[in-house]
Parts: sequence; C-alpha cells; structure tokens
Amino acid sequence: MAMEYRNSINEAHLTPITAIEFNPYRREIYTGAEDGSIRIWELESGKLLYSFNEHVGFVTQLLYCKELKVMFSVSIDGQIIVWGPTNKTIQKISTREPIYCIEYNSRRQQLLCGYKGRVRAFHVFTPEEGHSTEVVERKAISNCEHTDIVSCIITCEGRFYSAGYDRKIVLYDTPHHGKIKLKVIHVIHNAHEAAISCMIYGKNSDNSWIITGSFDRTVKLWSLDGNLLQNFDGFSNTITSICYVAPTQTLWLTANSPAPIIWDPKGGINVSDFVSTSLPSTFSGHFKKLFYVPEGNLIFGTTNNRSIVIWKYNSSASLSTLKGHSDIIETLTFTEKEPLLIFSGGAYSEIQRWERLQLNSFMYSHDVVCFLKDIENNEEKCKHGKNKKLEKPKLKSARRKYSQIMNTIPTSSYSGSKSLNNLEMMMLPLDLGFMEINKDLVDTSSSIKERKKKIKIKPNCLKLIYDENYDYLISGYEDSRIIVWGYNDEVLKIPMTIPDKDKLTKDTTNTNTNTNSNTNTNTNINATAITTSTTLNLTETQNTTGTIQDIMVTDIANNDSVTNRVSGLSMKYIFERHKGSISGLVSFCVDNTQWLLSTGFDRRICVWNLATGKLQDVLRIAGQPKEKEELAADDIITDVDYNPNRKEYAYSSADRMIYLRKFSPKGDEMPLQAVLQGHEEEVRQIKWNNINKIWVSGSDDRTIRIWPETGIPCLKIINNIGIVTALCIDSLNGCIISGSNDHIIRIYDPQKRYENVQKHCGHQDEIKAIIHIPTRNNYVSASWDGTIRVWNSYVQKLYPTQNQAPKNMDRFSSTAADDNIYGINDGLALKKFTSISQSQYSSQILSNSIINESDLSDE
Repeated sequence: MAMEYRNSINEAHLTPITAIEFNPYRREIYTGAEDGSIRIWELESGKLLYSFNEHVGFVTQLLYCKELKVMFSVSIDGQIIVWGPTNKTIQKISTREPIYCIEYNSRRQQLLCGYKGRVRAFHVFTPEEGHSTEVVERKAISNCEHTDIVSCIITCEGRFYSAGYDRKIVLYDTPHHGKIKLKVIHVIHNAHEAAISCMIYGKNSDNSWIITGSFDRTVKLWSLDGNLLQNFDGFSNTITSICYVAPTQTLWLTANSPAPIIWDPKGGINVSDFVSTSLPSTFSGHFKKLFYVPEGNLIFGTTNNRSIVIWKYNSSASLSTLKGHSDIIETLTFTEKEPLLIFSGGAYSEIQRWERLQLNSFMYSHDVVCFLKDIENNEEKCKHGKNKKLEKPKLKSARRKYSQIMNTIPTSSYSGSKSLNNLEMMMLPLDLGFMEINKDLVDTSSSIKERKKKIKIKPNCLKLIYDENYDYLISGYEDSRIIVWGYNDEVLKIPMTIPDKDKLTKDTTNTNTNTNSNTNTNTNINATAITTSTTLNLTETQNTTGTIQDIMVTDIANNDSVTNRVSGLSMKYIFERHKGSISGLVSFCVDNTQWLLSTGFDRRICVWNLATGKLQDVLRIAGQPKEKEELAADDIITDVDYNPNRKEYAYSSADRMIYLRKFSPKGDEMPLQAVLQGHEEEVRQIKWNNINKIWVSGSDDRTIRIWPETGIPCLKIINNIGIVTALCIDSLNGCIISGSNDHIIRIYDPQKRYENVQKHCGHQDEIKAIIHIPTRNNYVSASWDGTIRVWNSYVQKLYPTQNQAPKNMDRFSSTAADDNIYGINDGLALKKFTSISQSQYSSQILSNSIINESDLSDE
C-alpha cells in the first residue's frame, strides 16, 4: 500500500516548470513554465498533445475546475486565462498586476487571486446564469490584509486561507448570498520565522489541518481555527511544495531534495527511510513541486531538470521498506509472541532483529543480534606483514552475476547442481568450459585453502527458524554450523565466543586419541554444545545400544575474540555434524520432545534434541552400523519441511526430486515413503500446506507443483513465469506465495484453481525468503537487493453457494471482479484447463489438472 513510481516525462519544457495541474476527465497533464508556455500531456503515454504561448510571463499556477470543466491559468503578466473543455481559450482578463496564486470555491462560486499586498475575489458564473461568453466576472473586490506577496491560497469548508511572504496566515469568510465580501476573521502574525512558500489543506478520518511550509525550513500543522498543532523541522533547504496523500495518510514534501521527503503527520516523524518512492536508479534531479490528485490517487512531481515524475497509489505495493543489511539477505523468520519480532539473516553471518514501532505502521527499529567472528584467523599473517589481505568480495554483484549466468545454461549442457554457497563462489575456480566468470572473483592460480587464507570471509547465514516452545533462534551457516541462540539472564552475564573450528577439531582428535585409542576417529565429533556451566573438555563415546551421545563442552575463553552476545541473545548450542552449507531447518514436537531436523549441501539429515542440545541420530541405512551414514539424495538438498499430521518430512534436491520420509528419532527407522518426480530442473523449495493438506514445491523449471499428502501423483502444475526462489504458505487461507528471480511475488489461490490473484512488485533483485505474519495480515519478503519489504496479505473473497461445499473444493470460477485485482488484466480468464484425475483426501476435494499460466497475461 504505497505510491508507486509509474513513469517520467523528461525535458518537458525548454525552461523550468513552474506550475502543474491535471484534468481527470481527459486524463491529461497541464504544465506551465517560466517562458510563459503551457503544454498538455497524455497521462498514460507521456505524449505531448498541445503547446500554447498565451502568457508573456512565467506561469505561476494552473487550476482545473471540475464543476465547470474549465482551467484557469495565471501569470506574472497579470492575465487570468480561462481554457475551455477543448483546450481553447474562452476568456482573458488582464489585471495589470503579477498574480502569484489562485483558488476556486465551488460553494461560493468565487475565484481568489493572490497579488502583492492583497487578495482579490472574482465572481464565477455558472451555466445556469446564462453567461455564455464569460466565465469570470471582470469586477472584483480586494482585501489588503497582507503587506507582501501572497504566495498561496486554499479553500475548505466555505473559508479561504491565504499566506505570504509577510509570514502571515489570514482566515476569510464570505457570505452565502448577496454581494461578494472578504471578511477577515483571524490573522496569524509571524506564523513562521521567514516567508511562507506553500500551504495545503489535509484531512483524514479524524482530523483536518492547514499545513504550511516556509523559507525557515520548517513545516507546521494548524487547526482550521488557526491553532498550531505540530512543528516539523530538520529540513536542509526551503520547503518548496507540500501535498497530503490521503490513501497512505502521509505528507510528501520537497526541499530541493533528490527524492520526496515523506512524513507521518500524526506522529510528526520522517518515515522516508521506510516508505519507498521507488524511483529508478537512473533518476537524477531535485524536486521543486508536488501535486496530489485524489480522483486518480496520483502524485505529480516536477524537477529542476524540467522533468515530470508520476506516482500512482497501489494497494499491493509495499507498506514499508526496511534497509539495514549492508549486503544480500538470504532468510527470514519471526516470532508470534509479543512483542512480535522479525529476524533476518544474510551476508557475513549478520542476523538482524526488527520490531515495528508503536508510532505508525511504517517504522521499524532494528539491531544486530548475532554476528559471528571471522572464521579465518589472520593474526599470524598480519604480524609478519605477509600475504596482504585481499579486498572482501561483494556478494551482491557476485551472486547476481553467477545467478544470471547459471539461469541461462540449458539443463542438457550442465548436469550438475547450479547451487553454490557464497564461500564456494568466492573461492572456487568455476570451470564450466563454455562460460567465463568475472576474473576478479575467481583466482584460478590459487587453491581453495590459499584463497581462504587470503580472503577474510564470515560465513553467510542461509537459514533461520524460530522455535516458539523454547524461544530459540536457530541459524544455519555456510560453514556447516548450526547455532542455537537463546534468552537466558544467567548467560547474558558471561561473554561467549565461537571457538575456531579447525583448532577445535584438532584438539578433539588429540583428546580422543589419548583417552580411547581403540575408538574409530571418524566418530570423535558428532555434536558440539557450548554451555556456561563448565569449561571442561569432555568427550563421551558411543554406546552400543543407545543413540549417539558424543557431546563436547568446549572452553569458551578466548581473549582475541569479541563477544557473540548482543541485545539479549546468546549462544546456547553449536551443532556440528554437517560437512556442507546448511540449507534446511525445521523444528517440531513429537512425543513431547522438541526435535530439530537439519540438512544441507552434504546430503545428510541430522536429528537434534533441542531439550538436551545433543545430536540424536543421523539418517542411516537400516541394519548398518551407525558410522554408515546414508546420503539422502543424489545431489545437494535445498529445503526441508514437516507434516505433523502424518509425522513425515519432505526434502527437495538439486537432483530434481522430492523425497518423503517417515520421521523417527532413530536414524535407521526413517523409511522412504515416496519419491516425487516431475520437475525438470533443480527443486529449490518444498513447503507443507496445512490448510489444504498438500505439499507444494518450486523449481528452477519455473513451475510450482502441488502434491497430495501421500506424495503422489502430482495434482497440479502452475507456471510461475520466473524461477521459484522462495515459497511460503498463507497460514490463514492456504494461498501459495512465491518469490522469483524476476523480482515479483505472486499469490495463487487454491479456491480459484490456483489462479494468480495478486502480485507484489518492488524488489530490485532475486527474492530469497517470504514469511506470512497472520496477526498483522502481512507478507514480509527479503531479497538480494539488501532490503526487506512488508506487504498487505491477500484476502479471499467469499462466494455464497446453495450447498456448502468443502472449504478447499476446486470448483470456483473466475469473475469480472477478480480480473480487476492488481496485476491481472481486464478480461483475464483461464484458457487451458485439462482434467486428469480426481483424488479425495482429508475430507477435501482437489481436481487433478494442469494450469499453464504461460497462456495468461503477466501484466
């Protein structure tokens, strides 16, 4: 819900633009310039329609009168020109004095003009009065309350307000009938410390204001009776224009700034950092004027380089844009407990916490809650001055470049996984034979270890989940670690650091060798837990009948490291069993025990007990020794989710398959239930839809597939247009939310045959994570563009039927009202629907069909 940038008209005039107006009936934009010219533009195309040169001095204001369907233009040449419905002049009045502003009151049928030192009021004829040749009576009355230029006039509720360079605000009243009179009812002297440059009338459901801007670089809110309500300061230049945007209830200001400044008038707070104006990166210039049109919810802006910028209100645009990460964002999660918190993770191990402020719905506070120490220790190199550290790679450009190249490679030409973590991307020489990667990112003469030593990189946070039962924030990293963060008052008193992984492994190996020389060294570390109750190194060997119990309590004292506790979160455990990047985490409760299921690029599946912080078991082949881990897929595993109804979990893989297994705390008792085949490219996402009791998968083949609870057969195929990079399930209505590499979020409604019912545009790069916050009816998305965006969630329309059908029965047809949803063109309809079979489960009916959205319009 925001004003969304639509287009610009560049170099609209030969001289600076001084006035702008809009005709809502003809959908035309009127502009006036310093050279006296007036030009008319077509809104949709930006095409120049007409150009006039009736004025001989610069145009100070244009005013369109909806009641009479005429436009007034005034200039410093002293002329009032009336333009007819066909854009022809129908009357000219010469007042012989420069006119600086103009306003019309339909109740009083009066036209007020601001001059130097006075205000003049003209009577305006209506068609009923029979004046076919004249619109404005040439005689006028004057009021000389002002002593300097009258820069602005507004009208509201039968009153006039004028303000000027003499720092006065004057309130007028006029009689309903009889001769025109301007009765001054109140004068605000020294309303500002300098000349008043602009004034508007603003109104919401609760309040009405007079809002003024001044050369003193302040904005003030006044009651209609002239009482000062608020004072906004801190602007860097003169306030040149103000407009109140009713749909968003925000003030848009210009102070010779490169983008409009947005304020919340209720709280008196600048919210520009959270409300995006979505200007293109190529835009240049400084804004001079802003003009809001309520009929079309449009904002027009003019700039110093003679451009016209157009915004339009879009209820599907982002409510707020959160900028806090310095690089790419990979994952999101949240806690439903009050206060509701959002956690985001991304480049260089950074995890940030976001909380919406009470002042308004735009602003969020944020802080870094978890930040790991560099995984490589370069102290020895720095002491000797050798091997000068290379500049840290920019993950935004590296990830984007790699993704663009890999997404264009046909499957037939490249059989391996296209997924690489950031460490691999920064350090591995990528030799694909027929493509060239940026040489600055790959040093082909260096080995992996040499590259690691030269570049100081923190492992990216790839996965975040929040366990509500224990209040644990669980993060998975590229260096194969899983860290459990918790709130603990006792722990907060003790600073803790992450031990060096290589040193830890070496020390543990030596300890195991000394204490149990007959034990296989491959089982010396199965999990690592950091606690605060002891600093002893303790290793427990496996018993022959129970689960794996190898837990190491490590020494956390390290004077060269910084604390990893920030803002109340501290490390509870570190889990180390994986040998590759962590790509999937899911927690759930079975038999009154809270379990954590983890998987990653190493194709292993681990089960952790969150109550004890211990590794319970790993996926193993039945009947084989516990050392014989089973690789769960033929290629890297990309995601995992859990179905609590059947106690089953599914994981997706780069081998184009989805695997469904029964969960058990024992690794050799997790049999394979089904293999879901059908995707033609790497499967990136798998999600359980608990509302509709279905599995949902997304792939690089640009499709979303719907699977039954049992796994097979495939029920539906949805063409997503873009590569599916993120999936989420609306927990209130079961809608499927997808994020793509084309920067678009799409919502598919199961009750409308999985029709694309809503789109959200705004991100500038690939979307990596989406979450649904049901208590606020918000979707929250994160992207490689380094921003988090908050959106209004999709609300289903209810259609009453004679016989109440099952909630998710796929029998709803498209209606004309649905076609008007943003992102769907008028007349949009499903053109291809092929029935395959029917499957009834969990008291719900789903039609087995294929929807090919490529036959639909994308816009």
